[in-house]
Amino acid sequence: MNTPPKYSVRNILIDNNWEIYKINHPELDRYIINEIEKMLDCCNPEKGFFYGYCENCKKEIIMHIKCNGKVCSRCGKQYVDNWVEKSKKKIFNEPHKLVSLTIPADLRKIFDGRWDLMQLLQDSAYETIRITAEKTLRKKVKVGMLVGLQTYGQDMKLHPHLHCAVLEKVDYKGKLIDFKYIPSECLRRVWRNVIVKNLCKAKISYEEKELAYSMLDRYPAGFVTNVEESKNKIGTIRYLARYMRHPPISNHRIIFYGRGKVIIRMKDKQRRSYSTWFLIEEFITRLIMHIPPKNFKVVRWYGLYSRREVRISRIKEIQETIIPVFESKKKIIRCPKCKSPLKNVICIINKPPDKRKLMNELNYWIEGLVSMPKALS
Repeated sequence: MNTPPKYSVRNILIDNNWEIYKINHPELDRYIINEIEKMLDCCNPEKGFFYGYCENCKKEIIMHIKCNGKVCSRCGKQYVDNWVEKSKKKIFNEPHKLVSLTIPADLRKIFDGRWDLMQLLQDSAYETIRITAEKTLRKKVKVGMLVGLQTYGQDMKLHPHLHCAVLEKVDYKGKLIDFKYIPSECLRRVWRNVIVKNLCKAKISYEEKELAYSMLDRYPAGFVTNVEESKNKIGTIRYLARYMRHPPISNHRIIFYGRGKVIIRMKDKQRRSYSTWFLIEEFITRLIMHIPPKNFKVVRWYGLYSRREVRISRIKEIQETIIPVFESKKKIIRCPKCKSPLKNVICIINKPPDKRKLMNELNYWIEGLVSMPKALS
């Protein structure tokens, strides 16, 4: 049984540190403030809870309302599990390559606070794989890939890099052909060239464009990349899912909090453990700089996986690999232990909003809504 961590991001923030930080930083974006405060208020019984009966466990169940925030470790796992279940039905039953794409440290400062450039980074990854495939196969093809963005490293500093799942099949004139080999040397140079080209076209300063252009001479072999094999379809999805809803540091890596500082555990290139520390204000600054803006997609689907591009009727070879999806939009409250649907579920909330707002904010549909039991009234 896993031992719960002694310290957590939530406990550090809730210990009056977040209120002090807000006072010292009046320029904070309202969206960032809302995301942090949603996380601090997650599972607060004063905000309401679900009450129901599980016939399988033979007992009453109380479930607190979760925040579904982007930095909440409580809600992150549930969100990722749901995303994995949905994605399993969209991804092809074919092997995938797992590709990592990085940029040099001296180029990262261009991306600081620029989420439009983060999306440019994701788009550049698709362009890179497409060009590499066309150079390798000597054909004009369409690839299928998922691109996941990670903006942080172990020390929570800005370190934008990409984790991609590349389908080992490509569409050539409506037919699937193999794309099982990605040449590393070609990939590195194409990745460098695409990044430099797209940054020079982007809305950045002249000095930043000069810095980007200098990468061609400073990195003649290209930027660092890595290509691995994926074991199975679930492994491919899990590989990307772990970067979706997760704070930039795990609670298990926090080894001390007190006296105005936080100490975290890190590992060097030889996987040896060591520790480093931050002042509370620096810790919070590094935490919130990785919160993506509203509606930003951390994982994007490209090519054969794009909604616009997929034409299943044109590609007969992959029809049998697609699992039809007929999902109801109605969500059922389930027992957290046995996952059986709860009976006679009610939602108890101090200031009930209208039903439409309740469904949108909580992302729940309540079945069998009944009156409050006498024991709780």
